[in-house]
Amino acid sequence: MTHAQLKAFHAVALTGSVQDAAERLSLTQPAVSVQLKALEADSGKVLFRKAGHRLELSAQGQELFAVTRQMFRAEAEARQLLSPDSRHTGSLVIGADGPHVALDLIAEFRSRYPQIKVETLFSNAEQTWLNLLNLQVDVAVLAGSPAHQRVHKQLAARQSLMALLPADHPLVGAASLTLEQLCEEVLIFREQGSNTQQKLASALAERGLSVQPGLVMGSREAVFEAVVRKMGVGFLYNREVNQDPRVRAVPVAGMEAVNWDEVVCLKNGRQNPHVAAFFDCIQD
Repeated sequence: MTHAQLKAFHAVALTGSVQDAAERLSLTQPAVSVQLKALEADSGKVLFRKAGHRLELSAQGQELFAVTRQMFRAEAEARQLLSPDSRHTGSLVIGADGPHVALDLIAEFRSRYPQIKVETLFSNAEQTWLNLLNLQVDVAVLAGSPAHQRVHKQLAARQSLMALLPADHPLVGAASLTLEQLCEEVLIFREQGSNTQQKLASALAERGLSVQPGLVMGSREAVFEAVVRKMGVGFLYNREVNQDPRVRAVPVAGMEAVNWDEVVCLKNGRQNPHVAAFFDCIQD
């Protein structure tokens, strides 16, 4: 097993294609294929299986990929740390379960370090957490992350739950709405992995309220569009409210500051100067 073989394996695992891996590594396709065949022959393991025109990882390949992800992320961090201008060049991959708090922090980060390339990966809270643990992102902005011995976190913002209604809905004039009142309406829920949905489901359960949603949507954008079309009442956090005249947001009573947005990273990634700089962008 050589470093070149592992590098070829990792590139194919990332791209699912020998051709794409070759372009990524600035090598020829035969050179990548030779490295893969040698790695499988030397180890006696089948690492990939063909799936149409793509290559998919076998079970043993998935185990090796988990190792090479850590290996090449550590290698990249080592280069970054040893770079004479490491605090002002390179890239940072940021995961987030929503754009609003994350984009405020990214805007501040970019104003301080315009030469650093920022990549973003937006998913729901559950997937963002997995992306962090699986080294798919360097740092993440998400709400309600669980305590974990490998993770360092810092509070970035607190948000309150709002009910999103069509602008002409009879309840729009209320100063706030209780969950009991809202349960009389057709409700639009988010998917199970959504932090918004988790908070709402917990609050309903605590109050002994059982409700079947009229719709379950896979994104906040889909919830917004459904409310615009008067298909029901949705939920979002106060920093997600925009000025669209077709909808109105009303506070949900008893759901003030229920959402804690945090910046999180793996503890061993805290030494990355770009990650440290991102934490510095949190406003008190």
